[in-house]
Amino acid sequence: MTNEHATAARPPPTLPLLPAVRRSLAEAPGRVALRLAPAGPLTGTPHRRRVAKVLLQDAALSGGGQVFETAAGDLLLLGAARPAAARAAAALARLAGDAGPPETWHLPGDAAPLLAWAETASLPPPAPALPDPVPGLAGLDAALEALPPARVLRRRGILLHAPGRPPLLAARRLVFSRAALMAELGPPGRDPDLLRHAEDRLAARLARLLPGQAPGEELVQDPPNSPLLLPLPAGMRPGAAPRAGLIGVLPLAAAADPAALADTRRDLAAAGWGLALGGLDAAALRLLSPGALAADLLLLRWSPGLAGQAAALAGVNPVRLVLTGCDGPEALDWGRAQGLSHFAGPHVETLLAAARLRACPEAAGCSQRQCGERATATEAAGRGFCRNPRLLAALLP
Repeated sequence: MTNEHATAARPPPTLPLLPAVRRSLAEAPGRVALRLAPAGPLTGTPHRRRVAKVLLQDAALSGGGQVFETAAGDLLLLGAARPAAARAAAALARLAGDAGPPETWHLPGDAAPLLAWAETASLPPPAPALPDPVPGLAGLDAALEALPPARVLRRRGILLHAPGRPPLLAARRLVFSRAALMAELGPPGRDPDLLRHAEDRLAARLARLLPGQAPGEELVQDPPNSPLLLPLPAGMRPGAAPRAGLIGVLPLAAAADPAALADTRRDLAAAGWGLALGGLDAAALRLLSPGALAADLLLLRWSPGLAGQAAALAGVNPVRLVLTGCDGPEALDWGRAQGLSHFAGPHVETLLAAARLRACPEAAGCSQRQCGERATATEAAGRGFCRNPRLLAALLP
């Protein structure tokens, strides 16, 4: 074998981890490092490893620091603030059960053992250079066709809270997580036009995933025929609804041509779909008459600016309105004062998680935040640690 062939066959070199550890010690005294060993209780299977990595990345996002994956398979959270690291360690310990918490180094007191371990650890080699981009959007479209939509979709609850009746989860809505989609797409995801194009391409695949799902694209399903809102691709009309209770959501821009919107609504109804318009907000109420919009549901985005816009809703049947983006009880109070009964948003997700925990006999050790995150997941991996999946999927109460 010639030297040239020997060089070509040699694997790319790994990168040392020690410099990153030293920088962290210099820049962030009083912080914490957590390590999960390879092939441990939380890293031995792809599913568990993915969940553990998400927990570490969440701690890095909220408490600073960085997550590394070594060439040997260790997961390391380096330089996180103590509260965020403590929350991650407690969650990982619960998931690991008898195996106990991850290895923890409190810095700078535990710098010596951390440095000793880092001297023998290394990072994987850098990823190979990307091939030349494909002309036009073909390269992006190919990547989108290979992306399981469940990975970037989240479920949101719609609460029915009518006078004289107990609150209940009446419907769910599938929405794209822009943060997750941007992470999957990389640089193209930072372009607003390409991001909208990606959402349209993925939305076009959603309807065909509902009746019989392709391997690798599974969506966690609600009870059969329960009301479900999902995005529709702009300029495209889906075929016959694969099940009852489906409502397609179009952006408010679709109302720019009232006649075309009315035709779309009629065609969707003939195919078994309902139609909702999203994006209605306080600013839009100053420009249009919501009662004239040809849609079964209007998704009205909450903001304090709505307080002076009640008159604009006077001609709208409150049953057609869903107040979205509710971030606190004041949003629900305002909506109920206008006769609204359907609500969605972070505050609603908190209320629903609390209701599930109260009703769940398996809730010991589960936090409200965990319950809420599992309920929003459309991938089975995001719900794997729930011990009562039937309640997690059910319409309450």
